[in-house]
Amino acid sequence: MLLAVFSDSHGSAVHMADAVAKYAPDVVIFLGDGVRDAECVRALHPDTRFLILRGNCDRDPAYDDTALLTLEGVKIFAAHGHAHGVKYGMDKFCTSVWCSGSALGLYGHTHRPLWQEIRGMQILNPGSIGSAQHPTFALVRLENGKADCRILDAIEKENGVDTK
Repeated sequence: MLLAVFSDSHGSAVHMADAVAKYAPDVVIFLGDGVRDAECVRALHPDTRFLILRGNCDRDPAYDDTALLTLEGVKIFAAHGHAHGVKYGMDKFCTSVWCSGSALGLYGHTHRPLWQEIRGMQILNPGSIGSAQHPTFALVRLENGKADCRILDAIEKENGVDTK
């Protein structure tokens, strides 16, 4: 199963829409700060499963702040991260992931991509898909109860020049 994980589009859905069209993920997870952008992309891909979470810049209470799900045998805790203080450290977020029994923790908010193992858990921040300078997102392959991640640049470059 292929997941596309995005966060922090902040009014720019173009790169997210391009990535979903190019990679055709089974599930799209949006970690907040741009729920309207994620809804626009969902409208373009009605057959793709979407999980859309609310971030600190989103005001619509129809969206959850956090989610707990299991896909392909991998338990996942997802949140925007602002309520966990991720700009100031990972302890509170990692504690939430660990207490939920999850093997994979997804968060955004910092706009800094990260993929690392912390206390036996895989922790992923896809960065900001809406960044003007360096938009990023993540693809996560779930197989046999394991998660494998790649953080990708949303703008393809060849010899340092945009190819779009």
